[in-house]
Amino acid sequence: MAHEALRQSLRLGLSAAIACTLAIHWQRVDFVWYPLLAILFVIDDRDESTLRAARGRILGTITGGLVAFLVHTILVGWPGVLVSLLITIPLVRRLGWSPGLSTAAVIPVIFLSVEAYSALDWTYVFNRALDTAVGIAVALLVCRLLWPRNRLQQLCQLDAELHALLLQRRQRIADWLRRTGSPPEPIRPAQLTSRLLEAQRLLASEEASHGGPLSPARQERWPQRLLLWQVLIQRWMLCERLLERLGRQPSLQPLPGLAAALTGAADASAAMADLASRSPDLGPFLALSLEEELTRLLLLLRRQQRLESTLVAERRP
Repeated sequence: MAHEALRQSLRLGLSAAIACTLAIHWQRVDFVWYPLLAILFVIDDRDESTLRAARGRILGTITGGLVAFLVHTILVGWPGVLVSLLITIPLVRRLGWSPGLSTAAVIPVIFLSVEAYSALDWTYVFNRALDTAVGIAVALLVCRLLWPRNRLQQLCQLDAELHALLLQRRQRIADWLRRTGSPPEPIRPAQLTSRLLEAQRLLASEEASHGGPLSPARQERWPQRLLLWQVLIQRWMLCERLLERLGRQPSLQPLPGLAAALTGAADASAAMADLASRSPDLGPFLALSLEEELTRLLLLLRRQQRLESTLVAERRP
């Protein structure tokens, strides 16, 4: 996280320096904050620097400037800003230029800084749109040159982190059930869900820029893999909460069969038989719920293993 923040700071500083240099060279210092503001919008930790996103940002910004100019010739002040936003936002979305929505929406507010609305002519709009487009182009160029993001690589990294977290959690609970380890801390769903949401965002960006049935993300089965992760995380959290309730049972004996099922060394029926023999006073509702959720969890884990084996076989020449 600290390294990424440093990289973002370097991208932002270099982009601002280039934009200021161009403004001085072209003698447009009076309006240098237009490209600087565009750089602030473009450079963030979730920006996508694809050519499609660059086109969307530039064309969306130009559209916002044109709409704001036309509306400001009829309405002035904040009513003009409101009407401009009501027209600009649906129009930019309809044209498919959503990456430029942030800068397009702020253009009407910027035009309020014009002292006399008579100065708001086509030349002014063109020059300010050009200043903003230069800032966007500089920021996107810097993002592509300095530490460009590889979304497929990031997806693989997040997938490996989810595997490691789930395996570690399963092992700790299995040790606790065998009474060879201390009780695990309560689960923090954000550890898993935050990585899953980030992976889904990366997949959406990858499909937006390289869509189609032959895209690299679809060839690697990422939609199926993330959908499987979504269901698997839900089942795991339900199963772990049931295990927490099981741990509060009085005089609970070691449960090696249930521990073996969690680690994939036994099936759910054998685990529940071992649990029934060691804890005869266990309530039927808890036992049935635990058996059902454990069965579904193990089934999802086997499906995940088969999918990964299929991917490995497909990658072989």
